[in-house]
Amino acid sequence: MTVMYDSKDHFRVIFSIHGTVWPSVLPLCIVNVLFTVTVYVLDEYDVCDLTFADDGHKILATMVAFLVVSRVSAAYSRFWEARTLLSKALQQCRQLSIHSAAFTREDKSQRAQIWRDMIARRTIALLSMAMKVLMDPEKTIDLLHYTSDGRWKNTCQELLSEDPMELVAYVHASITLHKKYLKKELIIHKELKLHQFASDFTNYYHELAKFSATPYPFPTAQMTRIFLFVWMFSLPFALVHNASEPYSVVLIIFFITYGFFGLEFVSIELDDPFGDDPNDLEMENLSNVIIRGIEEDLCGTQTEYTRG
Repeated sequence: MTVMYDSKDHFRVIFSIHGTVWPSVLPLCIVNVLFTVTVYVLDEYDVCDLTFADDGHKILATMVAFLVVSRVSAAYSRFWEARTLLSKALQQCRQLSIHSAAFTREDKSQRAQIWRDMIARRTIALLSMAMKVLMDPEKTIDLLHYTSDGRWKNTCQELLSEDPMELVAYVHASITLHKKYLKKELIIHKELKLHQFASDFTNYYHELAKFSATPYPFPTAQMTRIFLFVWMFSLPFALVHNASEPYSVVLIIFFITYGFFGLEFVSIELDDPFGDDPNDLEMENLSNVIIRGIEEDLCGTQTEYTRG
């Protein structure tokens, strides 16, 4: 889940491993360093001169830097957009429970409490299922894109039973049952207010689902990856060309590899903000906070979603 850190603690920020790209980037750094040493040794002992002037390589560096930085920027924007939408979606569920409790606070009857419990149970079920689906990209795509292949036909009922849009219909139905359970029916604008919260949650859910169903454009990702690998692993040939000793070249290669490949792996990490990776959003914890709030608003007790 989300890595929390003290930005003022330079030592821990620099030397931490958990939640960083070091495990993914370090092998590439080592490979490129070994590649650089090999090119230098072959040239130094006149075995084979594989080096070339770096004029063209400098021009290519500009394009690689642009593509990598643009990719990171887009991934970062997607990540924070997802975090904002998640907060808004969760807040709609909490506002639904708060307003349901406020609108019926004077009705202390047992039937009114049954209605409030019904709203709570179905809202919690909706929220829990939505979070579960969002954390499973394949299921999200299946639910959003009704395919016509055999796999869809065979699993249609199973998928629909886990579709949050099926559950939101039950929430709307529960709201309309106020006429049956409350001593005094809700006036129309209060009922519409509750329906609006459920509808807004639906809208935010679909906005969140697009992050799984619509990844970063593949042609751009492919172009960035190709240019990055070609430029990065041809860099030793250019730097060794005018090198008088290997140590500075090896050091430069190591950190340039870390920098460029590190940014690409940061983009990969941020592409999918849902899940249980170190830098993913705290979806389970955030939803549990809202669920506890719903229970406090409408039930005064905890359900199976938050016990333990």
